[in-house]
Amino acid sequence: VWSGTGKRLATFTNSTLCTHFGLSGPSVLDISRYYLAAKQADSGTTLTINWAPGQSVESVDALLAERRAQRTLRALGGNPLRLPERLAEALCRQAGVDPADTGEHLSREKRRALATAVARCVLPVAGDRGYTYAEVTAGGVPLSEVRLDTMASRPCPGLHLAGEILDVDGRIGGFNFQWAWASGWLAGRAAADALAAPAATVGA
Repeated sequence: VWSGTGKRLATFTNSTLCTHFGLSGPSVLDISRYYLAAKQADSGTTLTINWAPGQSVESVDALLAERRAQRTLRALGGNPLRLPERLAEALCRQAGVDPADTGEHLSREKRRALATAVARCVLPVAGDRGYTYAEVTAGGVPLSEVRLDTMASRPCPGLHLAGEILDVDGRIGGFNFQWAWASGWLAGRAAADALAAPAATVGA
């Protein structure tokens, strides 16, 4: 995620899936909340992807120059880039390059454009799949309003809160499940104890 002034705001390295509806996978799900928050504050925010992790625009440009005798598609598919053929073809189209041409036919500008498409490809965000397909929600009751040892509401005694109703969200990997279970266990135990305490007093 990049600000309108070109400052890098957030980055994730993880699996990315190319689907029939767009991009998905852990990297996309993790980065989405940072992109959306940044976009609200700065309309110039952009999202990019590096299709060859560990490589830079400069290193890809140098690799393409080194392999100028090869067809561009083959150069992109070999080590260390190893781009799938259909993805490599799409990136060539984006850069205005014929994938069947050898690197000798690429101007310096076209080669740079292709290297940028590989290592810093701008992703136009057209939308999302909506709440039905969301993995986790951000926002909710601030933690400052909750007693974390019992998950009891500070402003509303007798109310116990858990899970995504609270302003807690984590990256993909089971962390949101763990938060739901752990906070639910605390809230349930505390609520049960609170209900049992008056009954025990009356019985005594």
